[in-house]
Amino acid sequence: MIQVRSQERGEGRLGLLITLVVVGAAIFLGVKIIPVRITAYEFRDVLREECRYGAVRDEDSTVVKRILDRAEELEVPLDKKNLSVKRTSKEMVISARYEQPIDLKVTTYTYRFDETEKAPLF
Repeated sequence: MIQVRSQERGEGRLGLLITLVVVGAAIFLGVKIIPVRITAYEFRDVLREECRYGAVRDEDSTVVKRILDRAEELEVPLDKKNLSVKRTSKEMVISARYEQPIDLKVTTYTYRFDETEKAPLF
């Protein structure tokens, strides 16, 4: 006996098309967002390193200049007004804030970076 499956025609193609759209969207978002996040992690490491080592060896103006230079190298949109370097009698505190718009074709996502690092003074 031969069965006719006319109701199932095309269902596999529709599922494949939906899967391709979802995978394509995920790849597009990854290409747009992941590099920004990686840069933010690298910049966070710069802040941490400058806070640890700048606390014992350099003046605040030198630390600010090095951080701004690294931000420029990493293409981080950091303004001097959004960077704060303070020393107290016990610790050094570095704070940095910036916003980076990411064009997602349909909308614009704004990645917000707000980090504070502290290191003891010896």
